[in-house]
Amino acid sequence: MPGGQPSGREGQHGARLVQGDQTFDVARVGPLEEQRAEILRLRRRPWFPAGPPPTMEVIQRVIGERQAMERELGHSMWAVEDKTTGTFIGQCGLRPVDEGAGPEIDLAYHYASASWNKGYASEVAIAVLAHGLGPVGLDSIMAVASPENIGSWRVMEKAGMRHEGLVNYYGMDGLKKYVAMRQWWRPPTA
Repeated sequence: MPGGQPSGREGQHGARLVQGDQTFDVARVGPLEEQRAEILRLRRRPWFPAGPPPTMEVIQRVIGERQAMERELGHSMWAVEDKTTGTFIGQCGLRPVDEGAGPEIDLAYHYASASWNKGYASEVAIAVLAHGLGPVGLDSIMAVASPENIGSWRVMEKAGMRHEGLVNYYGMDGLKKYVAMRQWWRPPTA
């Protein structure tokens, strides 16, 4: 597998990035139901793209695609768990995007609202950036967020990404774009 996987390290804020097949085992219906429920809640937010709510079949297909991507590219979206309880709190990872200036790798994440403002998102974003720009060998990673989604673009800033301007991605106009490049990005110090 190119570049391996992020270190499943447990950070100081209590989040654990879970990798490998066990995380996305479709026999574990509980976490899939939690993911589906959180996706349905997120879809009510103005910055989330419109579309039909995912079915369990769609979620299972996407998980299979993510497993294949991880085997092929060394990165994907991963589940994030609370390290104390093992509860699924969200997802974070890297995914290819073929929009804008050309093929790019997007840092993407979403979390259950109960886990907001606890440092989990920034902590995990830093671990994923370090994995992508380190062992995987990517030259750059980008991320986008709606200007109204202050929490999301603050995560990008806390993770050491630099603002590049406004862009159009995923059928949405005027998104804030942030970038981290291997040549200059370093994990922020506490």
